[in-house]
Amino acid sequence: MTERFIHTNYLARQKVKGAKSREQILPLGAVVMGLLVLLSVFCFLWVRIYIIDIGYRISETLETGKTLQKENRQLRIARASLIAPARIEGIARGELKMVEPKNTQVITLTW
Repeated sequence: MTERFIHTNYLARQKVKGAKSREQILPLGAVVMGLLVLLSVFCFLWVRIYIIDIGYRISETLETGKTLQKENRQLRIARASLIAPARIEGIARGELKMVEPKNTQVITLTW
């Protein structure tokens, strides 16, 4: 039995896509690496700005706390002076013209 081989040159006419060469991959890789570096820089800057902002907020909150503590001390002093028995008696006698009750005006109840 003899084999016949017909040469049609079919393979030579096919367009075969070969593997991409290094010259084609290198620019794409450089662009991707550049974008990754740029993204990293933006992420670093965003975190840094966020930390600085948080620092300013903490400083502002501490300053507000100090101001409120100072105001609280002043209000406690004012309250203490307003509820002093001598002051209340002075207002009752001077402005309201109140006097001490006589013994006949006081009624004592026992239970």
